[in-house]
Order: sequence, then C-alpha cells, then structure tokens
Amino acid sequence: MVDINASSELIPTGVHTRGHANRYIVPFTTVNAYQFSFFQNGIRLWNGLQEQVVTSPSIDVFITRMGELYK
Repeated sequence: MVDINASSELIPTGVHTRGHANRYIVPFTTVNAYQFSFFQNGIRLWNGLQEQVVTSPSIDVFITRMGELYK
C-alpha cells in the first residue's frame, strides 16, 4: 500500500462523451520504464470499467460487480 496525494496525481478528464464520468487522464511520460507502470495501467483499467462498477455504493458491491464482469 502506498499513500499518494490523489488530488495531484489523479486528474479528471472533464470529458464525458464516452465511458463513465469518473475517468482520469493517464500521465504522459517519455521514459519507457514508466510507460507501463502499475499506476498508468491502473488508470487505464479504471477508465475502461463500466459505469455500474465505478459507481458501486460500497467495496463489497464493487467486488461483486467486478466478479460478474469476469465470469
């Protein structure tokens, strides 16, 4: 577990034409070691989730909905 300052690292896209409203900008980097980092891949995975999963009211519901996606 790592404590990050989410407000400075997670920047909302501000565009809601595709996907859910809680999407974030993937940080740009030219260093190859960081292009495929967990943090960037995590943002890509989060942005690709369905809105019903992202808007889960609790962690238990989130886990259940994730399980339903990957049966």
